[in-house]
Amino acid sequence: MELRGKKVLVVGLARSGVAAAIELSGMGAKVIANDIRQKEEMKEVVDKLSPRGIELFFGGHPLALLEGTDLVVISPGVPSDIPLIEEARKRGILVVSELELGYWYTKAPIIAVTGTNGKTTTTTLIGEILKNDGKNISVAGNIGTPLIQEADKNGQKDYIVVEVSSFQLENILYFKPKVSVILNITEDHLNRHKTFENYIEAKARILENQDENDFAVLNYDDPVVAGLAKRARSRVVFFSRKQELAKGVFVKNGVIVIRENGFIYPILEAKDLGIKGAHNLENALAAVAVAWITETNLNNLAETLKDFKGVEHRLEYVDTIDGVKFINDSKGTNPDAALKALEAVEGPVILIAGGYDKKVDFRPFVRAFFGKVKKVVLIGATADQIEKTAKEEGFYEVEKASSMHEAVKIAKKSAEPGDTVLLSPACASWDMFSNFEERGRAFKEAVRLLKA
Repeated sequence: MELRGKKVLVVGLARSGVAAAIELSGMGAKVIANDIRQKEEMKEVVDKLSPRGIELFFGGHPLALLEGTDLVVISPGVPSDIPLIEEARKRGILVVSELELGYWYTKAPIIAVTGTNGKTTTTTLIGEILKNDGKNISVAGNIGTPLIQEADKNGQKDYIVVEVSSFQLENILYFKPKVSVILNITEDHLNRHKTFENYIEAKARILENQDENDFAVLNYDDPVVAGLAKRARSRVVFFSRKQELAKGVFVKNGVIVIRENGFIYPILEAKDLGIKGAHNLENALAAVAVAWITETNLNNLAETLKDFKGVEHRLEYVDTIDGVKFINDSKGTNPDAALKALEAVEGPVILIAGGYDKKVDFRPFVRAFFGKVKKVVLIGATADQIEKTAKEEGFYEVEKASSMHEAVKIAKKSAEPGDTVLLSPACASWDMFSNFEERGRAFKEAVRLLKA
């Protein structure tokens, strides 16, 4: 679509919406930017957009904004079923995500990573592997920098590695990665998608525009993900932590290997990975599959896998105080992610959990406490719900806190030398914090104050 002179409505002014509004304005579009929040809460956004001549509307989503509109760009945080978006579709106005918009202006091949858990770690790791192999790459998407900001209009990059969420994939049209990666799919965001089936469908859209010239990297051990192979028109490359594959990436006798055309190519011993835990081994296997597809030098690949230590807020070591280790896993925003964090941490755990309610079942999470978690300190909107579930399952070592600072103090008081205080909330952060990064920083600050 030629956007110069067209009226474009951007709905939702978080990071990606602001980036879309700025880029669209630079392309000569007449941009209207809209957010449900009040203007008083959005001073930074106003300061960025107003000087560019972008019209701003706050405090709701009035249907009048659609008059004369040629295109609607929707931010990931805005539900697709609000009346404004439904009315736009009824009127035949094209509605796309910022991810789709960014794709329109990107000539470089895209490696897109999705999944319930591990997206940021895997996206970052793939970026490091390609960069350390001498490739000209960018990393963008849900990881922090919107794709529209990193769009390679001149095709000068070898690849753009993009973390994509189900929210972004809901509103794609032509988005077509050269390599798509689906790490895992477990229950999450049911407050938004309503059913697990809808959530799977949103994730599966990453495959829909690919063809036989593209690749899909899929987790053989996840039945939902493996089942999507039959939908893929692209070439499927499986990875597996648990099975030896006839073709693909797996672990054989403790060594990460690639099997192709009957030949086995060893990469490195799994124990030598810089990132620890079974879930991180899966993330690394997916990254190895991408490295193989992109013809990365295997020696360079092995060196990066050894050196890469993970990302902030994901099993991030913070400090040790009086023999008690503190680990920040604020990115554990659903029960499955928190379960994987518990599995990765050695020794007894004092767990800090709770947050925004995404309408998920906490029973499997609570059942993992036995034999591992000495005490749970609960914060946020789901504190009562998790406490109730824990007691129904027979786990009674539960205490609630009104703030992160109080939770850290309670956890430290309950811990003994050799224990680990783990923040892995199993919930989103939006009840108490603006994002998981702010929550993680609050945890680290509370630990710092405790030590001081």
